[in-house]
Amino acid sequence: MNFTARVFSAFAIAGVSVLGVSSTAQAAPMTVTTLTGFSFTSGAAFSHDGERVFIVQEDYVSGVSSVVVLDARTLARLGEPISSGVTGAGGTHAIAVSPDGAKAYVSLGSGIVKPFFPATLTFGPAITVGTSGVGEIAFTPDGTKAYVAVNNNGTGQYVKVIDVANDAVVSSVSACGGPLSLAITPDGLKVFVNCGDGTLSVIETTGNSVVTNFTPTGHLQGTTITMAPDGSRVYATSFAVPSTVTTVINTSTYLELHQFTNEPKDVSFTNDGSTAFIMSASSGDFVPTDPVSFAAGTPINVTSPEPGGWFLTDKNPRADQYVITGNSAGIVYVLGGLPALADTGASELIVAWSAAGAITFIGAGLSAVLLSRHWRLT
Repeated sequence: MNFTARVFSAFAIAGVSVLGVSSTAQAAPMTVTTLTGFSFTSGAAFSHDGERVFIVQEDYVSGVSSVVVLDARTLARLGEPISSGVTGAGGTHAIAVSPDGAKAYVSLGSGIVKPFFPATLTFGPAITVGTSGVGEIAFTPDGTKAYVAVNNNGTGQYVKVIDVANDAVVSSVSACGGPLSLAITPDGLKVFVNCGDGTLSVIETTGNSVVTNFTPTGHLQGTTITMAPDGSRVYATSFAVPSTVTTVINTSTYLELHQFTNEPKDVSFTNDGSTAFIMSASSGDFVPTDPVSFAAGTPINVTSPEPGGWFLTDKNPRADQYVITGNSAGIVYVLGGLPALADTGASELIVAWSAAGAITFIGAGLSAVLLSRHWRLT
């Protein structure tokens, strides 16, 4: 990768601190970096190689949603926000990247999903899946299908299935009241849907039919859901009385295994599944938790307590790095050490020419040869 061609625009990075976490939950200390200068954010995703972060935000004034691209190593912005051209996204927009990293889907207002291409940082034509709000999106492990929670601002009941190759809706599953978030088992056979009516629906992907629908203890209005890396459990979060709860559910028997009650908002796992991190709004902490015993490690202080606040957590697939969005003050938190690059030792010759002081690749009038090294995330 030739880094000389990259241009970074300035934006604020403040409040960096290092906090120790118990060795049973996280082996290395974690940094907490506060990024400012955003409008309302509601979801993020990493590129397949872990080098970039795509954050979906909605402009306070225009109401138009956009994607902000960050370098995962430096946390600098790569250019200006990329507008989706869609207004009225509200708090339901989300982004998911396909398993091969070639395409992402962004859920927007007005019942629209738009393809987003990480390589070119451009949007494709809109895919209509509903009439108003759209929730989360989840790709099947083979990348051929994407499941979309169509909540229509709380009144929808359908999960739409998109054929990824053609960007077309190929199936519509009547799931529950107000589907909001989705999680697919690693074998691709089941989709767990967390719904606004407090229920969980389970869809089998072979025939796209609902195999069960149930209400976990105390769940009133479902919000986020996270699948454990081994597919054995899902962590489903819901509004409850007096706050929010996260219930751990066996994906085979649908039995409840545990319930977290310290106003949990979202859950993210280490890639090996050895630690579950729970973001708690009441404490402002990111809490490492043993996924078997459910014992908590030393909390990582992210922010001041924000009872009633919302946080969404996304994980870098190549590094122990987490991005937390959802703060209404335009703040994004990044936890964990910045991914490092290692020289692979490979190189390539790039023939170029110089015109008007600029370097342009491949063409007539050749006058320069550049050597570019290849790098990878360690």
